[in-house]
Amino acid sequence: RVAKLGPARIEAVRGLLELIEPLEAEGTLVKRSRELLEAEIGNFLVVEHDGRIVGCAALYPFPDDRSAEFACLAVGNEYRDAGYGERLLKACEERAKSLRLRKVFALTTQAAHWFLEQGFRAADVDALPAQRKELYNWKRGSKVFLKRI
Repeated sequence: RVAKLGPARIEAVRGLLELIEPLEAEGTLVKRSRELLEAEIGNFLVVEHDGRIVGCAALYPFPDDRSAEFACLAVGNEYRDAGYGERLLKACEERAKSLRLRKVFALTTQAAHWFLEQGFRAADVDALPAQRKELYNWKRGSKVFLKRI
């Protein structure tokens, strides 16, 4: 059976939580509450396999800066080598292009090598849009990556 990539629906919140909670627990992803996921569901894309969510990512546009944040990328362990992360990134880049945005940025504490492989380059916190820079968590110390699209 082929995995399906598409926009997340509100019914997907439980599946999203099941996918991202282990990554939140180990500190890979920032914690998101059910309420926040429900409020931001329109920003999420999911990969479904046999009715189960096995991958997700979110795109948060910053239109004033002509950029968007690629965030909350998660793929279930047993699907790590299936290329779903790359497919989710491509789909988010397409969405950003359709919004006439020029660049995508990501913050990560653990996946720097993956972002470099996908054509991102390391950037400074100052490269972030002002309203995103205000929310930057210095304790977490995420690295910033930037990609022109």
